Amino acid sequence: MPDSTLEDHENVKASHGGFQQGNTTYALPRDSGEHSRLDLQHEVVKLVLEGRLYPAPELVRQALAHRGDGTINILDVGTGSGRWAVDMSEEFADAKVLGIDLALPSVLSDTARSVPSNCSFQVVDANQDLAKLDLTFNVIHMRFIEPGINTTDLFFYDVARLLRPEGALLLVAGNAQLVDDQGKIFPLRKPGEHGTLQVEASLLEEVSVGPPPFIFWMGEMHYDDAEALYFNFVSMLEGNPNYSRINVSGAFVPIGPWLSEMTEAQRKLSETMQENLLLLLPSFKAIMLRDGSFPSEFAENLFEGSRKELEELPPAVRGYSKLLFVTAVRSDMPWVPQTQPWQEPSGYDLYDYIIRPLQKS
Repeated sequence: MPDSTLEDHENVKASHGGFQQGNTTYALPRDSGEHSRLDLQHEVVKLVLEGRLYPAPELVRQALAHRGDGTINILDVGTGSGRWAVDMSEEFADAKVLGIDLALPSVLSDTARSVPSNCSFQVVDANQDLAKLDLTFNVIHMRFIEPGINTTDLFFYDVARLLRPEGALLLVAGNAQLVDDQGKIFPLRKPGEHGTLQVEASLLEEVSVGPPPFIFWMGEMHYDDAEALYFNFVSMLEGNPNYSRINVSGAFVPIGPWLSEMTEAQRKLSETMQENLLLLLPSFKAIMLRDGSFPSEFAENLFEGSRKELEELPPAVRGYSKLLFVTAVRSDMPWVPQTQPWQEPSGYDLYDYIIRPLQKS
């Protein structure tokens, strides 16, 4: 990727502008530069899904076959740049697709591509305003929005109220922790120590500025038992009587084109992921500097070290990003409200709820 692209993106973030104002849980910005990065992220997911817009295509087709009141409705929560919503409205021309987020998407101002008439967007805070939506949906999709949700288990109940019976819930999530080529999580150490991965430290900074459970400071990661981990999705859905047929799958994506033998599709995927992460770094640097929690020299060194790690070929540390795909079906029973907060089940093991299989280090 040309240096000017990354530098321009960094300059936008240098002023600490473009960040969310109403929702303080979600740390990333909402400017046009971030929406351009989200377009890359959209391509990463499509490449992982071999060109599809969603996992479990048969499940989606079945959900869209239930017309209910005669309409087919699809909801994209945290629509970002709006690309997924637009693509879905083109694939399913007889469906009405609604994308919601804290800001309107950049696709609305894209002169190179018009938004289909069956696609619309609204400014909606998913933490507060889902009950204001006066529709029910055949499919509800959300991608990488977990850092912006205040109470995930309660959120799933709110979403279930909007899903039609036999409707499909589609979740795509990513974990800031990277793994090596053996599937083991990299240990976090202070920058400069052997085996450190500075880009991972940068990524984990995203969740350090919000509420627990993840708190990153000087290369260490802590787990706060008082809060549910973002990747307890499966356990939360299994304990929610409004859902059935819960399924989880995962994918490992190399964060650069460094594998010795790669197909054209694999190379494109790894290069797109690399470019996506390079565009993320300026945002994390700005977050670190925004509230004064980190010395500017530390933030700059971490940023430059992360950038070097991502661009270096062959890399000193070979890392993979983990993507998680979760699907669930709305049960036929009437909606049931939450009676008590989610709790870790007996014998709970976090590794069972991220990606299977993962070797424990």
